[in-house]
Amino acid sequence: MAKKKNNIGFIILVVIIILMAIIGVGALIINNMITDSKLEKPGEELGWDIFIGNEDAEVKTSKEEGRNLAEEISKINVTYKDAVAWIKVPGTSIDYPVFQGTDNTRYYREDRDGITQNWGETYLDYRCDIKQLASNMTNLIIYGHNTETDNRFTPLLNYKRQEFFDKHKYIELATTEGTYTYEIFSVYTTDTKFYYIDTVFDSMSEYGDFIKSVAGKSRYSTEVEVTAADSILTLSTCDYSIRDGRFVVQARLVKNP
Repeated sequence: MAKKKNNIGFIILVVIIILMAIIGVGALIINNMITDSKLEKPGEELGWDIFIGNEDAEVKTSKEEGRNLAEEISKINVTYKDAVAWIKVPGTSIDYPVFQGTDNTRYYREDRDGITQNWGETYLDYRCDIKQLASNMTNLIIYGHNTETDNRFTPLLNYKRQEFFDKHKYIELATTEGTYTYEIFSVYTTDTKFYYIDTVFDSMSEYGDFIKSVAGKSRYSTEVEVTAADSILTLSTCDYSIRDGRFVVQARLVKNP
């Protein structure tokens, strides 16, 4: 009799475990369905309501801070030959050396010492020639992870708000040759189907069409004129508000060293 009771107890326990497993799997499936339904709606904003960083931070250029970014990247380049530039967005925490590998995977999940880490390094597209940044038909592309905290390229998402752009219109990019200033002309969310990372243009006309297409995607008017005569800088990070989302900030070169 005791043995029979034990068997019944065991069967009940197994049934309970199976039911809990079914409930757990069902909840996971429902959650995924809800998430997928949100992500499958093209262009739907899931929102980014929290300001990343110090909204009251004083906007100072490197010179105002008494810094020489060209010297800073030159010093790093002595040890790390892949360190080709320094990127700074005044008034934000974006203030990093930029690396460039022989492909776009080298610094995606590895740091400058080759150690695996989630956020890798800020890096220049391997197809770009940093020495030609001021040349005609140039689209210089820099990638940085969206860590959802105040580092790497996450602060770029603040440009979803025009009031942030109004106070942070310029980007500094330094090479070993000097520091260049760029003026932002377009900010937008897109997906990987839109090829904003083109680096090869057969003619000025083709490049001009590319400029028009990216300028026309801006989420608000920046009132900055950009033409085929301009060389541009593209900053790219992930945007989790849409499937395969990217947030893009593009700027035109306005000042050479």
